[in-house]
Formats: sequence, structure tokens, C-alpha cells
Amino acid sequence: MIANARMYSVAAPVAQAWRELFARVAQRAGVDLPYLEHAAPAPVSALWARPDCGCVFMCGFPYVNAAVRPRLLAAPVPSPERYGQCPVYFTEFIVRADAPAAALADTFGMRLAHMLPESNSGYNAPRHFLLRQAAPGTRAPYRPADTPTPTPNEVIDAVLAGRADVGVVDSYVLDLLRLHAPARMARLRTLAVTPASPVPALVASPALGDTAAARIRMALLDLHRDAGNAALLASLCLARFALVEEADYAVLAGYAREADAAGFALTGTGVP
Repeated sequence: MIANARMYSVAAPVAQAWRELFARVAQRAGVDLPYLEHAAPAPVSALWARPDCGCVFMCGFPYVNAAVRPRLLAAPVPSPERYGQCPVYFTEFIVRADAPAAALADTFGMRLAHMLPESNSGYNAPRHFLLRQAAPGTRAPYRPADTPTPTPNEVIDAVLAGRADVGVVDSYVLDLLRLHAPARMARLRTLAVTPASPVPALVASPALGDTAAARIRMALLDLHRDAGNAALLASLCLARFALVEEADYAVLAGYAREADAAGFALTGTGVP
């Protein structure tokens, strides 16, 4: 069974830290978890469809929509204070640091960089948030970016390069980059932040046995109790891992139903 942190391997030192974390989890659990590379442009959905996932990050929106849901192992609790010691995250609306916009409404009608519709932080959560922020009767508050942006780093690149005026990015991704790529992040600023959503969890394929799943889960939950892991967790902006349940992610399907019922999209060919 394989391990993978594609969703949060957003810089080289972060990717290496995740490899080390999974190696420690595997050793403590007594379960072999070789790390599988599955970098972009390979579709992340293909990773989640693998029958040999043993400890893999999965976005909550495709999880709740899956015909056969994988096993939930545990979810990260980011260490910055704003996460309140809970397994949650946000979506941030980012612009270039030198952009003239002072508030999110100033960007309506401009070009938005977002991820694929399967993404919660990069599509579903910001769409639901904007449903309440846009003027009544608005069908799409933004125009599309000049190029597709299927990953968080591509959203950021589009904003920095001027191919989009505003972008939506997972807050935990941004916090990892603020720690490991501060010069790059200094070129951006945040205009708005959505309410909290349940954070992507580490999952395993249903084929993983009950005993192995329990061992991996306990190894994740115990990581922060070992002082020897403190530096590793700090490098990943992690306080600990926490238990999560299927019901925690049901709210994400509700986001989509509400926006769909209103006929509301993130981007359109016209202006709001």
C-alpha cells in the first residue's frame, strides 16, 4: 500500500518532510508504505482511484461524492492560531501585493484563477462563499483566467504573472509556502478568507485491512506525543493529526447543492 502527499507537497522541502513523516508512521505502525510519486500534470483523481492507497491525502469534496468512499485515517490540524486546534482550513482570495484592489468586491468582473470543480478549496468553497458576496442576481462574478490553473501553485503563478487578477488557494498550502518560500509569498496579499471547511484527510483504500488501518491511524494520532517529531511537525506547520468522520464532510456537498440550485458559477463569459 502506498503513501502520497501530492496535495500538500507544494515546495521541495515540504515534499521531503512529508516523505519523512510517512516513513516514521510506517515504522511505528509496522506497515509498509512506500512513497509513490504522482506529481502534476498527472490528475490527482487518478491517485485517489488507486486500489492500493495506504496513507494518501484526499480532498473532502471528492471524498464525500465518491461512489465508494475510502477509509478515513486522520486529518491534519495546522499549527497557526487561526485554525483553532481543529482539523479545518480556509480558502484565501489572493492578489498581487501591488494590485489596486482594496476589497474583494473591487475584483468582481476581473479574471479569476481557480482549480478544477472537484476541488473544495479551489472551487467549491469559494463558489459557495461568493454566492453570498456577489450582488443579487449575479450568475458569475468573474471572468476566466487566461490559462487553466489546476493546481495551487499554478493559481499562484497565474496571479503573479498577470494571467489572472485574483486567485483562490487553500490556506494550509499558503501557510506552508509562507514558511518555506517567504519571498514568493511576499509578492501576494489576501483580500478575503472563506469560513472554515473540514480539511483534506489522509485516507486508505477499502482494501486496506482493519488491523493495518488501525495501526496507521494510531501512528498518525500519536506523532505529536513524541518530542522527537517536534521539528518535523513544525516544518509542516502541523500541531497534530485528529480523528474525523464521514459526517464531518457532508457540509461540502451542501455547498455545491446550494450554488447549483442558484445557477451560480465562479466564472462566466460576461461580467456580473
